[in-house]
Amino acid sequence: MRWYRLAAEQGNTSAQSNLGAMYATGRGVPEDDREAVRWYRLAAEQGNATAQLNLGNKYDNGEGVPQDDREAVRWFRLAAEQGDASAQFNLGNMYATGRGVPEDDREAVRWYRLAAEQGNASAQVNLGNMYGNGEGVPEDDREAVRWYRLAAEQGNTSAQSNLGAMYATGRGVPEDDREAVRWFQLAAEQGDATAQLNLGNMYSTGQGVPEDDREAVRWYRLAAEQGNASAQAILGLRYSILGLRYATGEGVPQDDREAVRWFRLAAEQGDATAQFSLGVAYYNGEGAPQDDREAVRWFRLAAEQGDARAQFNLGSMYYNGEGVPEDDREAVRWYRLAAEQGDARAQFNLGSMYHNGEGVPEDDREAVRWYRLAAEQGNFRAQFNLGSMYRNGEGVPQDYVQAHKWFNIAASSAEADDRERPAASRDRVAARMTPRQIAEAQRLAREWRPGPSAAELSPQPGAFGRRPDGGRPPAGRGGVSTGSGFFVSSEGHVLTNAHVVRDCAAVHAPPGVAVRVVARDDASDLALLGGPPSAAVAPFRAGRGIRPGDEVVVVGYPLRGMLASEANVTRGNVSALAGPGDDRRLFQMTAPVQPGSSGGPVLDLAGRVVGVTVARLDALTVARATGAIPQNVNFAVGAGTARAFLDAEGVPYETAPSDASIGADLVAAAARRFTVSVECRQ
Repeated sequence: MRWYRLAAEQGNTSAQSNLGAMYATGRGVPEDDREAVRWYRLAAEQGNATAQLNLGNKYDNGEGVPQDDREAVRWFRLAAEQGDASAQFNLGNMYATGRGVPEDDREAVRWYRLAAEQGNASAQVNLGNMYGNGEGVPEDDREAVRWYRLAAEQGNTSAQSNLGAMYATGRGVPEDDREAVRWFQLAAEQGDATAQLNLGNMYSTGQGVPEDDREAVRWYRLAAEQGNASAQAILGLRYSILGLRYATGEGVPQDDREAVRWFRLAAEQGDATAQFSLGVAYYNGEGAPQDDREAVRWFRLAAEQGDARAQFNLGSMYYNGEGVPEDDREAVRWYRLAAEQGDARAQFNLGSMYHNGEGVPEDDREAVRWYRLAAEQGNFRAQFNLGSMYRNGEGVPQDYVQAHKWFNIAASSAEADDRERPAASRDRVAARMTPRQIAEAQRLAREWRPGPSAAELSPQPGAFGRRPDGGRPPAGRGGVSTGSGFFVSSEGHVLTNAHVVRDCAAVHAPPGVAVRVVARDDASDLALLGGPPSAAVAPFRAGRGIRPGDEVVVVGYPLRGMLASEANVTRGNVSALAGPGDDRRLFQMTAPVQPGSSGGPVLDLAGRVVGVTVARLDALTVARATGAIPQNVNFAVGAGTARAFLDAEGVPYETAPSDASIGADLVAAAARRFTVSVECRQ
């Protein structure tokens, strides 16, 4: 230090630069950024490139001087023009982000390249990113891979992680899951959170390694502990969606406290599912102390984001006076919000409130309306009450046939311990009926089919209530056609196909919830519906679009009444980036599509929307024309066309990058939360 000072005071630039570094790091002297800046400036003004770089860093970070991007650029440029690789890299960053200079990807590439060619690993990574994204240079995955590899071989974890992603997706190199795992592992072991997340995905899906849930969880945990929101969300899903595998101890020991820990991390980031699940944990005292007030707090946060399960539970807390003062009006408010989203338990409770005049004026017609919606979903108590309303002529004309039908259905729907009452009521009303009326009632009961329940449509753990679960009204009977749709904004906008809602007297999405047609574009076969707010929203893919060969997941409600009543999930690949007649608004895919799937989302393996299912090629027509039956020839409206439609309507949709695959199973689980069946009543 003493000798540096003596030389520096004689004007030696190397000594001045070194003395500045000693003050900047507190080596041999108390740390003092202002003194560091003073010595750096003396050397920098004499042309010392290292001092110019360091002085630029001080201005960039506002250390020892006011933060000033333009001054940072000035000093970085002086050093960069002398060939300093770190300064060239920094100057590239300034151009890439538009800090201190106008944003200019070409200039960013120029400076990154100069630094990269000198072996600067960070510049090599960024140059790879520019080629991968087509920013400042034509998109070129092979060049991206070349620069990633150079940096990765120097141990740069971002490059290793990115190179792993290129092998996993077959971009710029032949797809090779084992190579992907190798590079993810190198980066993950050095603490790269994105690589840890991706390595967890590889173990979860058995790609490049034997499937191993414990290893998957270990890497997810390491990424989550660094604050990686995707890893936290995946862990939250693994602890929350139907208890996923943790409830049964598959992959990890069953552990309520650990579940609560991850719920809390995700809940504090605003995840409604985690907030709901945390409320359930506090309500039941599982993994957390039993605390109704805390349960109410977390239910409220999720309910205010539109989570129907939380709205139902919050209504129950107000109704029972748990964690809040008893308040029937507040109970009605929250039940109504959940009921309007198709929650059968809330529909039943709301019917009871109208029937008994609790929190609302007594109104038997409204009671019947809500009982019917819940009963059509399979809620046996709503079925019993609806039968009673028909028997007594309350809110509806007295009708013993309908009463017998609903009592009979309730007796069949109820658990063994609850069947006696509806069966007895059925038998008592039968005593007042003719044999012909009884036969008609029995026929109606046999032909009745329930729709999927709200719990089936949004599979999450822990919904509670003093009253039983219900389900969703059936679709596809008596002048009703169905399609699919998905929420694209938290304000309740649902995107579907124009042909799904054409010539409809009324549209429900989901069934039982009336919505309006906000806009329709017949040329692109897209329609926008306005419904109740939704906590779950489908994000569109940001950045580079899909390519032929990319794997996709299709979610929808095909052949309702014939297939399972929950959302159906199929997988396939993009086969062409145009539809019939070289229509660039469409793309072709191999994922199976059935009637009723139209309007559902097509998603990539990161769970981002890349298209809207629109049609499948008519196999019989083609067979007649060509003599061959086409296989897996299906089409979707591209995300670009869909986003242009939403932009024109001012819809605040979300976008997100597809930088990490989460696997088709988790994509499907998430998609079921924002995908709905659309009913057209004609």
